[in-house]
Amino acid sequence: MSRFRIALGIRAQLLLVLMVFLTIPWLGYEYVRELESFLRDAQQKTLAGTAQAVATALHDRPRLFDLPDAARESLTAQRLLDGAPEGEAAPLLLRSAGPTVTPSAEIGQIIQGLSRTTARIWVIDRRLDVLARAGSLKRPPLPETDAPDSAIPRLWHWVERETLHPLYALILRQPTDDFVDELAAHVAMPAREVDGALSGILTIDRRPTGDGKAVVVSAAHPIWVGDQVKGAVIVEETTNAVLAERNRAFERLFNIVLAALLVGSVALTLYASRLTARIRRLRDQAEAAIDLQGRIRGALSPSAAGDEIGDLSRSFSSVVTRLSQYASYQQNMASRLSHELRTPVAVVRSSLDNLRAATLPDDARVYMERAQQGLTRLTHILTRMTEATRLEESLGDAQRERFDLAAVVTGCVDGYRAAYPRHEFQLRLPSGPLPVDGAPELVAQLLDKLIANAIEFGMPGTPVVVALERDDHSVSLRVENEGAPLPAGMHERLFDSMVSIRAEQKNDEPHLGLGLYIVRLIAEFHRGRVRAADRVQGDGVAVSLVLPLAA
Repeated sequence: MSRFRIALGIRAQLLLVLMVFLTIPWLGYEYVRELESFLRDAQQKTLAGTAQAVATALHDRPRLFDLPDAARESLTAQRLLDGAPEGEAAPLLLRSAGPTVTPSAEIGQIIQGLSRTTARIWVIDRRLDVLARAGSLKRPPLPETDAPDSAIPRLWHWVERETLHPLYALILRQPTDDFVDELAAHVAMPAREVDGALSGILTIDRRPTGDGKAVVVSAAHPIWVGDQVKGAVIVEETTNAVLAERNRAFERLFNIVLAALLVGSVALTLYASRLTARIRRLRDQAEAAIDLQGRIRGALSPSAAGDEIGDLSRSFSSVVTRLSQYASYQQNMASRLSHELRTPVAVVRSSLDNLRAATLPDDARVYMERAQQGLTRLTHILTRMTEATRLEESLGDAQRERFDLAAVVTGCVDGYRAAYPRHEFQLRLPSGPLPVDGAPELVAQLLDKLIANAIEFGMPGTPVVVALERDDHSVSLRVENEGAPLPAGMHERLFDSMVSIRAEQKNDEPHLGLGLYIVRLIAEFHRGRVRAADRVQGDGVAVSLVLPLAA
């Protein structure tokens, strides 16, 4: 068995089970990652298809690549002004896209019809001169959408804008058109793409922008004239569309998950609250039906619900009813038995009295005396049996009053000194009165029982100590005697009915183990508590009664 136990209520357990659904966001995130990978592949294929389509439209049209000499010389001069090297493509090539370049009008018409809003198409020849360009990498600004008119969608729109979107922005990379497009006025092409396309190979590559805020995907396709590569088509596009679609999918999925978790949490909380309320009500009814001493105080109302808790309630009700019947039988048995035995006891007593008056042989008188002693013991037993029952019945009708506990205890101890002249009594009292609400005659009866036990179990020649102590809200009455300590496990059971620790009978008076039980009944009547313990100093037992002080 584990050393540590964590107590979790039903609501906490159900909410803990609900935490399993938090794996759904993780699965959704993995799904979004796969979706992003799929969209990237689709984007690359689309760019490659666009480049191939433009190149196909330009295949085997040599006149499109025959620029006039003046234009060619102008391009050569602009290249020198830009500081670009002659010959093969360098890792980064800059070409002016200004008015010194006169692109072919026919090429421009072709690529203008194939370009998309967020794609840019370049057509170059083998000398890396720009023959035509169309499109832009940046999306044109979109008009702001109005918030919904109804209250609930407008609230959800506000929650998304003010709470969810900032939260998602911390998790996901957000697309932005606020990046530096260093090729807005010039073309910059990685040498691998250009070299690959001019070598007759379709090439696809990815590169970040200069400020690192965006990623550009480019596809370069060769333009064939016969069996020679006359130029290349480069199609570029940022990954903003892919990121936006990924983020939209992520947000839609997580919004659904959050809504499901919210609804599920509320539903489970309400269900668990109702469930725990029914269980607590059943617990309270069960505790109210039986007191701390196990006595039945009332019936338990069965539930009409058809579920397991209703079945449990009906079982509890049946058990309490049967226990009530059995407890009633036990409680009434003593009084009924006493009542039924008193008549035959009276007959036996009268018969013994008649025999005592008659002339009997000496040996017969011995047996008569033994019968008289047995009858006396039986009478004492009947008296003790009915004492606790009568006390329980009388406690309900007892009148409460305010009295000084110190005065009652002092008077009782003075009486004990007269009743037990061979025993010493030590009385310890605090200064001032000790006001208590209750019945002084019942406190005197309680003290009688404690003193009788202290004398019986105390060592001869040792004093019985009666002490009163007070604090801010209570007063303690303690009776101590020197003698043997309490047996193990008997400290709490001593005050139960029919419990005794007497090893042997010291006198002819019968004991049924009801004395300390009566002490407990009187303590509970005064809203107090009683306990027995071994003495702190020396051998012996101390019985303490704690009562609340009267306000």
